[in-house]
Amino acid sequence: MKNISKELMELAEHIRPAREAFAEADKRRIESALEAGRLLCQAKDDCPHQQWLAFLTLAGIYEQQARELMQLARAGLTAHVVSEIGGINAALAYLVKARLPEPGECLTVGRIGWPEKNTPFAIIKPNTAYPGYYDVAIADMWANPATVFSSTKPLKGGSLRLADGSFFDNLWHIVDRELDVPHSQREFQMMPADLVSRDGAFLFAKPATAAGDGSKTNRAPNYAF
Repeated sequence: MKNISKELMELAEHIRPAREAFAEADKRRIESALEAGRLLCQAKDDCPHQQWLAFLTLAGIYEQQARELMQLARAGLTAHVVSEIGGINAALAYLVKARLPEPGECLTVGRIGWPEKNTPFAIIKPNTAYPGYYDVAIADMWANPATVFSSTKPLKGGSLRLADGSFFDNLWHIVDRELDVPHSQREFQMMPADLVSRDGAFLFAKPATAAGDGSKTNRAPNYAF
């Protein structure tokens, strides 16, 4: 390379494998944390309540650490996503911000800087008729043409454990599929539900031909909030 000394080029050759080894070790650490979390979830289901602390002592793990590992596993995040967010601690902080809204609240998800920046966004609000279920709308009002995705039926919050012990969260799977914002660049805001009911009702309007778990339409309004 131009203007790079031989000594610096040799240093770069030494740094590259060290960086690759570090990245591989970090990947294994995340995968091990997710596997430990899945196993702890299984143990929690199988273990009598009064024996849980004794079990954790036998497993050599503190209760707080076990709680965090189970939270990480139940979220259904892949090792790749955890790495993208910034690692285990960053993913745990991410999950705190990504909590589902309580009645009277709604959660908005957009790119960092939204709504000041023109960016796709998602809104998740509790379904008033079905506790534990949520309505989801995902919009890109600045696309050409503007697009709105809305769930055609309430989506159950929380994850399901699959046969292999991993977890799948259908609600967030749909958000991830439709929202073109990387996990590492997402910003979460909890807002009063009446604000969305007043200014964003059009986002949740159901098309006449709706089918499946949602539909994407070009229902572009004259304003955005």
